[in-house]
Amino acid sequence: MMKKTIATLLMLGMAVVAGAQNLMESSSWKNVRAHPAPLPVVGEIVPVHSALSRPSFWSVGVETLDRDYAVFSRFKQYVGETGVGYGRLQSGWAKTEKEKGKYDFAWLDEHVDGLLAEGVQPWMCLGYANPLYAKNGEGLIKGMILDGPVMDGWLNYVRATVRHFKGKISMWEIWNEPDSPTKSDLYPIYTNLFLKTAKVIREVDPKAKIAALASWSPDRDFIRQFLKLVAEAKGLKYVDYITIHAYWRVSETVLPAMQKLREDVDKYNPNIEILQGEAGCPAHLEYAPSVLCNIDWTETSQAKWDLRHMMNFYSIGVPYSVFTMVDLQYDWKLQSLGLIRMDLKKKPVYKRPKFYMVQHVTSVITPDITPVEGVTVNYSGNREMRCFGLAKDGQRIGCALWFGWNIPESSLERTLVNVNINGLRLKDPVYVDLLTGYVHDLSKVISKDDNLPGDAFVLKGLPVWDSPVLIIEREAIAGVTGPRKK
Repeated sequence: MMKKTIATLLMLGMAVVAGAQNLMESSSWKNVRAHPAPLPVVGEIVPVHSALSRPSFWSVGVETLDRDYAVFSRFKQYVGETGVGYGRLQSGWAKTEKEKGKYDFAWLDEHVDGLLAEGVQPWMCLGYANPLYAKNGEGLIKGMILDGPVMDGWLNYVRATVRHFKGKISMWEIWNEPDSPTKSDLYPIYTNLFLKTAKVIREVDPKAKIAALASWSPDRDFIRQFLKLVAEAKGLKYVDYITIHAYWRVSETVLPAMQKLREDVDKYNPNIEILQGEAGCPAHLEYAPSVLCNIDWTETSQAKWDLRHMMNFYSIGVPYSVFTMVDLQYDWKLQSLGLIRMDLKKKPVYKRPKFYMVQHVTSVITPDITPVEGVTVNYSGNREMRCFGLAKDGQRIGCALWFGWNIPESSLERTLVNVNINGLRLKDPVYVDLLTGYVHDLSKVISKDDNLPGDAFVLKGLPVWDSPVLIIEREAIAGVTGPRKK
């Protein structure tokens, strides 16, 4: 990967923006950048653009375009800037089939081809009804499809959609949050819908991957019941992935929940992968009905929550999709979960700290760097510290750590702590702040202690806060760091 200086990247970025549209500079991002960790700055993370040939652990949400809650052409140019490998779309039956039996994919072609042009591989959620078929004029989202003429129309639509995008889309998700709300009578209804839809997908594209559920239920009962019914119908061969939506207020609580979910899935098929398909945090206080509502979020605490969530799922090997690219103009509000702040006319205003944070994560946390167990941290403070190890080519190269098990604060202050890192010995480590993007020198805080075993070391006066940082070998990230702009 070619190493570029920050100055060069800034000039390129200015040229791109000049040729497109100028966005305001985010005051919250300026404030974050004005508060680096109290360590010498030796470089910055250089954002890496998305590329179809570049493996990735990360996805971004490009949903709700079927209901026109955002306008793709107004933010397309920014999707590739995030560095993600994948983008989640929703198919829009009602938007595609406005006359029975006639399918107009032009609007969806724009989104699929647009993502591919940005170097982002689209994956698609098939879901929601069509008033042409819905009984008593039910809305797009209300209820699931039952057998009969509506199911026939749905399966014809699925067949046409998969055929149209064969070769461009290789993973299909069946429905969105069928367990919202969770009711026991929905178990067989969704299972029936899933199996019939999955069979059509595989008939058209035998190589297609299929994801089930897009479940929002933290208690996992819907998932267990679904797997039981699918297994009884001998349909587990259709389940490649189970996708979940993880809107936990305190991110670290996902860890035991995901461990239990993995155990539940393994009872049926350990080859079924789990994906985190939709999660994000508001940028300000939002009231119900809304995810993570009734909390006084800011754009800073938003970025911290999303970053911690991404790193927690990464630490257990669960691929992650960030919700969402832009604020969405719902019928009753302008939602604030976007990487980009939008106005009431669905136009971009500025990139939030969350946008830059995602760039940092996708550039540094690549598939060749993997989480490992056996790296721990000891310190004498009274806040719980989250820590896990990082490896590359079979060798331990660092760790991630932060204060966890709380709702992130908006404060940009760090706490200086003395820590023993066990299970790790590094030659030339640096401190990488995944929120600010700064890379810092660690030579003044590394302390030699001959009494420690060979795979441990001490850091005295290490700045730690409720946002993940990496202690990592400099050479492991040399391709995505550059000199600090003077």
